[in-house]
Amino acid sequence: MSKLRLEGKVAIITGAASGIGEAAAKLFAEHGAFVIIADVQDIEETVAYAIEKYGPLDIMYSNAGILGPLGSILDLEMDQFDNTIAVNLRGSVLAVKHAARAMVANKIRGSIICTGSLASSLGGSGPHAYTMSKHGLLGLVRAASGELGRHGIRVNCVSPNGVSTPMACKVANSDPSTVDARSAQLANLKGIVLKAEHVAQSALFLASDESVYISGHNLAVDGGFSAISSINRSAYSLQGMPSQYCLDADNANITFNCIHQDKRSSQEKVAIITGVASGIVEASTKLFAEHGAFIVIADTRDDLGNRVVATIGPNKASYRHCDLRDEKQVEETMAYAIEKYGSLDIIYNNAGVLGRPMDSILDMNIEDLDNRTAANLRASAQIIKHGARAMMARNIAGSIICSGSVASSKGGSGPPAYTISKHSLLGLVRSALSELGR
Repeated sequence: MSKLRLEGKVAIITGAASGIGEAAAKLFAEHGAFVIIADVQDIEETVAYAIEKYGPLDIMYSNAGILGPLGSILDLEMDQFDNTIAVNLRGSVLAVKHAARAMVANKIRGSIICTGSLASSLGGSGPHAYTMSKHGLLGLVRAASGELGRHGIRVNCVSPNGVSTPMACKVANSDPSTVDARSAQLANLKGIVLKAEHVAQSALFLASDESVYISGHNLAVDGGFSAISSINRSAYSLQGMPSQYCLDADNANITFNCIHQDKRSSQEKVAIITGVASGIVEASTKLFAEHGAFIVIADTRDDLGNRVVATIGPNKASYRHCDLRDEKQVEETMAYAIEKYGSLDIIYNNAGVLGRPMDSILDMNIEDLDNRTAANLRASAQIIKHGARAMMARNIAGSIICSGSVASSKGGSGPPAYTISKHSLLGLVRSALSELGR
């Protein structure tokens, strides 16, 4: 009999009722682990239960997730967006937080694993809210690995391509063999079909001592798919996804820019710039105006906004009070710019919050995470949704730009919640351009 790779270890697995989680639970148990299947909503109680029943926690595998709403960024329902972020991202934050607390308290050099996706790093490979959540999950892994390394705790991500799980079959309205056939048609690695068991085996590796010096890693289980440059739009639509999900490996820049030359001069461009009217926003507003644009500043700091408008001149700039977390106000701001200046060519979304600078993953306030997600991600999704709607309704090939951060692609460069939100923002940009570029 082969060596048991998890003998005597205590493992919690979320989302283990079917698919990848079920396969992992069986495999971990076969390799000697004591396995607890958990609901992510009760994760703190589950950690306490596991320790009381079996001893210190060694492994947390956060696998729970949903695909979320399909369809266009133009029709993204924000309540469905909220639910996708809550399950896929917020739930994983709770799993990492409470597992890490227990491991640190018991001086366990444990392993924390999250199930990501091809959509953790590539736009156009899944629905918009799902892509944002999975980018954010990778941000969580990178941020947590940077902090928890001093305690000997490893944090990694396993990111599969399409697998014929019950969730995937339900979304595609197909049986497993049909989903497998479609996945095989698109696969880079031929002669084998990716199964839940293959993903579970990768998670087993990351859970075991064989990966003792691997942390902060996104293990792609996709047969090399994420290393290639593009996918065929018509072929990808066979997976039951809307045809706008078209991948481009060059879409890694946080600037989403779909500018096409038109007959109007730069002096006639109309731009909305969001965010506190100081710093980057003030500098951008002045520079845009110097180059001939009409500017609408959208923010809630009326005094700062009006001050900047006064320095530029009311004939070139105006201020609009807008809470970007409120979808109706965002939509009305787009309409205001068009009514006042006759067009909308550019949106520069610079709004965002850093939050508490000394935040720790062990003490992360979930309400603070929610606030940063609302300000840095949800607001941005609403801006792109309604900005793109306005541009497309008028056949304007415009430009939408979002301010990211080094924390959009690296862990340890900002507070964990900020890093998570900025990774998610990069996912939004990548996902939106895959649809709107056409």
